[in-house]
Amino acid sequence: MAKLLTLAGTLALAAFARSSNAAEDSCVPIDFTTEDSEFADLNAALGLVEIANMVGSLFGNYDPLVLRNVSLANFNYSILGQKLTITPTVDTVKITGLTNVVPQHVNVTSSNSVDFAAESESQVSVDANVSITVAELGATAKAHLVFGMVKPSLLTNIEANMYACAPGVSSSLCSNMTVAGLQLEAVKAAIFGNYDSVVKEVLMKFEDASVKSFKLDFASVSKFKIDFDSSNFVLSAITNLLSGYSADEVNRKGTVYNTVISTISRHAPALLNNVIASKLKPWFGATCLSEN
Repeated sequence: MAKLLTLAGTLALAAFARSSNAAEDSCVPIDFTTEDSEFADLNAALGLVEIANMVGSLFGNYDPLVLRNVSLANFNYSILGQKLTITPTVDTVKITGLTNVVPQHVNVTSSNSVDFAAESESQVSVDANVSITVAELGATAKAHLVFGMVKPSLLTNIEANMYACAPGVSSSLCSNMTVAGLQLEAVKAAIFGNYDSVVKEVLMKFEDASVKSFKLDFASVSKFKIDFDSSNFVLSAITNLLSGYSADEVNRKGTVYNTVISTISRHAPALLNNVIASKLKPWFGATCLSEN
């Protein structure tokens, strides 16, 4: 689920990006800490129909979201006195239900980073195939995970470098996009039911973006099933500890719940950054100028 949320985060950051009309690049980096009024307007606008429809349309383009071959961070595990290094790779993952994810707020945390919160009143489902390799054993296990999160919520820290018109540049050459301007563009785009031009204009202001941290929660899970396949005895012993996880155990909000939450929160940034690199980065322009 984590995946799509990044898209919302990127769009939210873009609300105070700048549009321009110039033949020559005269741009400077945006310092988010100097944009208090724009962020206040942005948070107020997140509940408006125009913005909600635009975000929903954007998410709809990636619902379901499918990712392949995403490497996750290694982690250590000890068994029978032996320390093992485990390397997980997401072979495929399919996430559905992202259209109903709604941005809640965007708070500045530094000159180029924000905390972005979002939630869904519906369900987000995940179907993933994962490979788990243990170098010390020369062994690999395959895992198939299926689970559905009811009313999920997330908080993610996003770092982004964006551009605005340089001070002193004539407004005839370059004009900064405001939240009010973004709303107006969204209303115009809604007439044709296509927000691509607005999103493209926003993404042109980005030089780069990345997810630094992620925190997930949910009201409950409607299903949770994980199956493993490994011929290695030691690796099978490890995976068998997880095979018994069930929706009922997760919903008790005890140790199993905490393990699921912490595991997803730890690995979600890698998935979200894959979304940025594969889906959004090709549109980054590192400029304050418009193509129009």
